[in-house]
Amino acid sequence: MVSLPNLISHRFRGFAPHENTIEGLNAALDFGVLNLEFDIRVAKCGTPMIYHDEAALDKTGKIHHLCDVMAENFSALGGVFSYMPTAQALFAAIAKHPKKDAKLLIDIKDAGFETEIHALVMLNRLASRVIYVSWVPEALYAMHDIAPEAEYCLSHWCQSPSKKTRQVHRVFKDKMGHIKRPRRRFVHGERSGWFVDGPLRGDLRNIVTSVCVPQAMVSRALVDDYHKDGIEVSTFSYLDWDHINRHKDRFNIDLYFIDNKAVFDNL
Repeated sequence: MVSLPNLISHRFRGFAPHENTIEGLNAALDFGVLNLEFDIRVAKCGTPMIYHDEAALDKTGKIHHLCDVMAENFSALGGVFSYMPTAQALFAAIAKHPKKDAKLLIDIKDAGFETEIHALVMLNRLASRVIYVSWVPEALYAMHDIAPEAEYCLSHWCQSPSKKTRQVHRVFKDKMGHIKRPRRRFVHGERSGWFVDGPLRGDLRNIVTSVCVPQAMVSRALVDDYHKDGIEVSTFSYLDWDHINRHKDRFNIDLYFIDNKAVFDNL
């Protein structure tokens, strides 16, 4: 049976007017959500920021890549930039909140800044609650070097991404399920990910404790293969209980990313 421990609040959607905000975080924690996912992008100056996309609109409607803007200038740009918190501000809000048992899925979108991100986690004494998530293997390999005891989750496509997806993502391909440690160290300001044709194999599989795949691509065979090694499978994203329960019965998924607060309200 799917219950609250199986649900992940995806970017705190529905808990505040804007996703990935401290307001949404606090509302989700106040509600009692047990799994909270949020994203980190990195500003030009190296400051980790809480945001999903590589670019955003300012108050005039002009688009800027976060990697081209100093964090100190975000507020002046206005628009979407005006409500992006720093990772430090969000982590401090988590540490301050009385609910201390919620798991934190930190989705790292840029690679090469793992030391800074982990330092903020340690500064706010959140290490025991964190799962490091990424579509970018560079980030997982590097973070595992820093914190081998932490939990890790690779997000990946398990079927070939559509033409539409490929138009906005840089898509890399596995070799027989293996993703070796990439040669590049920094990934800053791009939208990318890996197509793994079936289950992950090799060194990266030995690192991860879970994987995340699109709900439209998941199969029972994939889930069963990961479960053989105790690797949990999560899928994204869900808006209603009928869909969740059908997928639980059909695929035996462990965790579900939720984009609609009504799912939590109807527990």
